[in-house]
Amino acid sequence: MVNAVEMQEDGTTLDIDLTEESLQPDRVFCIVDDANKNVYIWLGKEANVRKRFVGAQTASKIRGELSTGFRVRSLDQGDEPPDFFNSLKRE
Repeated sequence: MVNAVEMQEDGTTLDIDLTEESLQPDRVFCIVDDANKNVYIWLGKEANVRKRFVGAQTASKIRGELSTGFRVRSLDQGDEPPDFFNSLKRE
């Protein structure tokens, strides 16, 4: 379980505890992977444009708050690298 931010329909965000089961097609999340210095934007296949836009803005904001050593990586549902799922299992 990982702390993440979920994009909402109204353009706001919601802090959640993310699990693999949370990764549903209509959702968008920003996840910080401290170990690999990534800020992931996870995009569900059916997520609307508003959530995708807010996700991109939120990921940039999070990266700015962390450090320039972090990279923002956009991940489409179904195209996730193995290190993404490994980051979900870390405490």
